[in-house]
Amino acid sequence: MDKNYRRYNKKGSMDSISTPDTDKIIALSDPKFGNKDDINSKADQIFIGDKRVRQDRFDRATKSYDDVSLHTAEELEQMRRDKENDLMRYAANKPAQAATGLSKGTKIGHSYVKKSTIVKLVVILVAGLLVLILFFPPFFSSNSDMSKVKFDDDPFEGMGMTDFKTYAAANYSVYNESAFSSEDPENYRVVDLVFTIRNTSPLELKIPQYDIFRVSGDYKDAVCYAASVKKNSDGKVVGDLIPGFSSKEVTVRVLVNVSDMDDAQFDDCVSSLIISTEGAEKKITKSTYIPCIPAFMPVSNNISLSLTE
Repeated sequence: MDKNYRRYNKKGSMDSISTPDTDKIIALSDPKFGNKDDINSKADQIFIGDKRVRQDRFDRATKSYDDVSLHTAEELEQMRRDKENDLMRYAANKPAQAATGLSKGTKIGHSYVKKSTIVKLVVILVAGLLVLILFFPPFFSSNSDMSKVKFDDDPFEGMGMTDFKTYAAANYSVYNESAFSSEDPENYRVVDLVFTIRNTSPLELKIPQYDIFRVSGDYKDAVCYAASVKKNSDGKVVGDLIPGFSSKEVTVRVLVNVSDMDDAQFDDCVSSLIISTEGAEKKITKSTYIPCIPAFMPVSNNISLSLTE
């Protein structure tokens, strides 16, 4: 009993491992062993490496026990191509990874949008808002009812022509020095053009000076200068300040040489003007300003000016 107990209950060891019985395996090839439709016929085909086994039936078994030496070169090449095709199909239909972090979708309306897309849109909107606040110019509209000719003003401000040209060059935006062609003050007209300016930014806007951007080709030699009417006690032009989110009327003074002009030509000359801001800035801190994109202000075609009162 002790002998039998030790025989059947001893622990496994290397001595208990034995090689397969090849006779039993070969016996499976006996045609009398089971019917052809029996599952054992599959074992027959597996162990003897029958090349007639269909690859689409019992595919894993034939690949696991396939003997490469039994295949022709053409069959091996076909098998290699099949494996390559399988790998390509797998790569093309690789399972999608689960969305994480910014790749996760957020439902907006009836569809889902990636969080990364929403973040990009928010960044673009914030950047656009900053550009609008910091650099975008104000809006201007021409006020033809308040624009007028200053008949009572001395165009040379009590100076001779030589001194006045020097003063104008230092303080005004001179458009054409050739327009200062007459010594007679009666050949000039001072025109005050009024515009309504709208500062849509929360920042204070500073416009130190105005410039003439465009003049009709027929009157390029007639327009002398443009300037802000705001001056300090020393006669220096200081320009206009427009608080944030506010509107203000500003006046741009233009000097025109009206020699050989009639009323219609004078009116046409002034209404063809496009005025622009020069050196406009927005206030960031108490002493810090950043440049602003120039604003362009066409003079209204409804303006009606005359050479005489």
